Amino acid sequence: MILNLVWFRRDLRLVDNQMVSMSNDSGHPCLPFFIVDPFFYTQWSEISYSRTTFLFESLLSLHNDLQTKKSHLTLFEGNSKDVIKSLLTGLISIGHTPKLYYNADVQINYGIARDKEIFKLCQSLGVETIVGKNSFLEIKPLSMDSWRKSYYAYNSEALWVEPTQIRTINLHTKVPRISFYELKTKYQRFWLPEKRLFSAGQRQAESTLKSFLTSRISGYHWKLSRPWLSLQGSTTHLSPNIAFGNISTRFIYQKVVEHYKINNKSLNITARAFLERLRWRDSFVNKLYLKPEHVLETRFKEFEPLHDDIDLTSDKRLLYETWKNGLTGFPLVDASMRQLKTIGWLNFRMRAMVATFLCINCGISWKLGALHFMNYLIDGDVAIDHWQWQMQAGITNPLSKSFRIYDPTKNLLDRDPDLQFVRYWLPELKAASKDEILSHSSGESKISGYTMQILDFKATKQTNGKLISDLRKQVRNRISLKLNSSFESSI
Repeated sequence: MILNLVWFRRDLRLVDNQMVSMSNDSGHPCLPFFIVDPFFYTQWSEISYSRTTFLFESLLSLHNDLQTKKSHLTLFEGNSKDVIKSLLTGLISIGHTPKLYYNADVQINYGIARDKEIFKLCQSLGVETIVGKNSFLEIKPLSMDSWRKSYYAYNSEALWVEPTQIRTINLHTKVPRISFYELKTKYQRFWLPEKRLFSAGQRQAESTLKSFLTSRISGYHWKLSRPWLSLQGSTTHLSPNIAFGNISTRFIYQKVVEHYKINNKSLNITARAFLERLRWRDSFVNKLYLKPEHVLETRFKEFEPLHDDIDLTSDKRLLYETWKNGLTGFPLVDASMRQLKTIGWLNFRMRAMVATFLCINCGISWKLGALHFMNYLIDGDVAIDHWQWQMQAGITNPLSKSFRIYDPTKNLLDRDPDLQFVRYWLPELKAASKDEILSHSSGESKISGYTMQILDFKATKQTNGKLISDLRKQVRNRISLKLNSSFESSI
């Protein structure tokens, strides 16, 4: 008997899920499963408690959704290759013909090596593998115009329809399983008790999207940079569900277009800004899919001496620790870092600001900043996190002569003008006046009971900014020489 093994990874949904639709449409019984691979909870340096909690809740939500289709989610536990090998060989030994379905995904090195080994294993066993698309992934480098056309063409395609019923087989196998109760007991440290900002699962993601489109989207294009308004719901709050594939970006794209069409409205500046952010996010996913080495490697060799040595001096270690714990003496930086540690999330503007502060003002490697973020972010995705850290460190796009260094005091005035955000996260400042807080932030005076500034922002901006600017110039010169050499050799 043919049996379809449906391997969920970061595509924990039934709507617009290619492997689910293809496996179910075949008419053969299915085994939906997820592998709880200890690597990600015991060895991976970038594990986040809040993100793992969200993953486990997403799995439970998927299991509940499958039950409405007269199916269920089987949880296996162990090394992914070993689990699938045992599963395949066991099924073959009792006369089954297994087929393995899974969706392509952006991976860290462990995942890339795992997928290659499993593909070779299936070939050696004569097992067919059917690999679908979890999101838009173009396997060949394209010009920006071509990429955009392909991207929007993909987003306009019909969604894969959620099955009304999934014919699932119950297997008696020796492959180690783990129940949801056992998962919660064994990994209890990941099941955080406090109330969180985000709800996990396909239905929850769809509900969040609906509430955003019907009531929260107004002013999104400017509110997304305001940390207090973002915390209150002016941004989508979809990012964790997108990161785990509880909802597809194509589904979101089509729902946005449909919403405005139903209401006889054209896409306004707010809707376009949202869709642009969605495309921006997917472009980074595709970028890493084509060049997975950028997770670990500094993009240009000229910057390697600054960023590849992560053994910090005692002075740098002190800067790093005060930054991580929100004790820099810069209110907006500190409030942002404390929110990150508490709820595992920040709006993009604050992520960018604290990143330039660490990498440029403190002179610390983007790799250490990315690691700290991934240890706390509930929506952490290496495709965005690691590349954005290099961007905010002034490494990427060196052909441009300018790069941004965010001023914490200017951003405090522009992005938190009523000081609601900093007063909420910094109890030391609740009784301080606006003038006192701004004066402390600019280094002109000090507030009793609040930490002193760990550095001179203007001095480090000038000194370290020039260092980054000089390195960018070196990269530009090298690229220009290479381009000129290529042109001369072609004529």
